[in-house]
Amino acid sequence: MNNKANNEIMVSIITTTFNSFKFLPLCIKSIQNQTFNYYEHIIINDGSTDNTKEYLNSLKDDHIRVFHLERSGRGPSLNKGLLESKGRYIAILDADDLSISSRLEIQTDILEENPSYDLLASGYSIFTGQSIEGINDSSKYQENSSLSLKKINLKDFIYKNPICHSSVMMRKDIFNKVDTYDQTRNELFDFDLWVRMVISKEVNMYQFDRVLIFRNLHDQQYFESKKRLNYIFQTYRIRKRLLKLINYSYFYQLVMLCVLFYGLLPRFIRKKFMN
Repeated sequence: MNNKANNEIMVSIITTTFNSFKFLPLCIKSIQNQTFNYYEHIIINDGSTDNTKEYLNSLKDDHIRVFHLERSGRGPSLNKGLLESKGRYIAILDADDLSISSRLEIQTDILEENPSYDLLASGYSIFTGQSIEGINDSSKYQENSSLSLKKINLKDFIYKNPICHSSVMMRKDIFNKVDTYDQTRNELFDFDLWVRMVISKEVNMYQFDRVLIFRNLHDQQYFESKKRLNYIFQTYRIRKRLLKLINYSYFYQLVMLCVLFYGLLPRFIRKKFMN
């Protein structure tokens, strides 16, 4: 990146956390290791009752801005991060996920070079407990991936959520075209936002396969918790908004039902399909 003013903030990374102390230090370290320096890391502590508050208060890093809230929920926490952000670009990193060290540099370069792109998502891999140094040696994860960009269209959302929340970088002014995260929801804040974006037809969303993010899958997550059934049915309800905009809607209604029933299968059966 060239010709930046001293201390200019180009990217605001937003991380919300609730009782994620087990994962949060590595998440923050992955941002501190970035090759790109023109950022702020906004961390919203959503009323954590573990050691999160004390840990965040102990951090000495001018890039980090911490906000402690009473327990408000994920939607209000994400929107608080948006409200406080100073960058022209918004990047998301969930508290249990990690970014490779070149993530901000790669995504910022692409968005700077392509003014018509509003949102850019990357590929991801699963974090299996290796050190932070291990994930930064990312070449071994990219042998079959590229920076070839693909536009995300409406039909992509019929089969799955094609966008990993933690992998996203988007222009802040995107929220002049659609509303921010829906604070009335209890789950699926990101999926609801992406669907509203694609329905609006005003937001250009792109993705590429290269792994920039490592997701930490664990049993505390909503989609594998006791509330999983509600998560699955709410996903189905959001997808149904797309049907009136798609030709052959009866076919896609059948596809969505198949996806719904797949999601209802026990985890050990679904894992067999993924292997």
